[in-house]
Amino acid sequence: MNKPSAWSSREESLLLLNAYLDNELDAASVLEIERRLAADPALKLEHDRLVQLRGVFASQLKTQKASNDFRRRIEAMAEPKFPPVIRRISLPTRARGFAWREMAAAAALAAIIAAGGTYTFLRPNSQSNEIAAIVADHQRALLAATPFDVASSDRHTVKPWFDSKLALSPQVIDLSSAGFPLAGGRVEVIDGKPVPVLVYQRRAHIISVVAIPRAGQKDTTEPSLATTNDGYFVIQWRGRDFDYTVVSDLAENELDEFVNLWRHAARVN
Repeated sequence: MNKPSAWSSREESLLLLNAYLDNELDAASVLEIERRLAADPALKLEHDRLVQLRGVFASQLKTQKASNDFRRRIEAMAEPKFPPVIRRISLPTRARGFAWREMAAAAALAAIIAAGGTYTFLRPNSQSNEIAAIVADHQRALLAATPFDVASSDRHTVKPWFDSKLALSPQVIDLSSAGFPLAGGRVEVIDGKPVPVLVYQRRAHIISVVAIPRAGQKDTTEPSLATTNDGYFVIQWRGRDFDYTVVSDLAENELDEFVNLWRHAARVN
């Protein structure tokens, strides 16, 4: 294999590792990458992560057929049923009006309480759990040999790479002229599903842009929501076909600048 003179040994090892997992190497190259795996704990960690990721892809893409028992239950549910016989009780005219208004008010109150309770108790917990998972993935990426699966500052390289891995891939925005160069991309597993992550840099800081698919969702000009988790700044917003979450230890005002630039570029592209 001929390699460009600018390649580092690390880049060559990562390329060999991916080819090794795809069974694309000859016997001599297989022995070479296995030697490197035995001698390099960071490379072995990356190998194990990619194997786990492939397992998730395989489980997500399996086609499952409905069992005969499930089909029978669906057919039974579709069969017409005779409506129950309801015995009417006559009430005086004023009593009927009063009872109807009371029942309507009670139903409306129950709906409001139920909706409010669901939003108050379920939505924040679900959102905070998702943020914690995203921050944990960002931390793992920082501990890995590299924080990306594909290393490139060219969006025309990163975008096709995502397209080849996922059914839906996000916009890849070039912000290098503003001091936020693209570094590459990776795929993480959030809530059991593969999710694309764009990786940007700002000096020595890494910025992860996690794009959770929401097919058909429209872009919005709603303000971003900012919070912190485990010492990291987190900014979220809704975009076209994705909910975006940005994580970094970059200063909050600089991360805010990055998000504003990214959202503006995404709208005009």
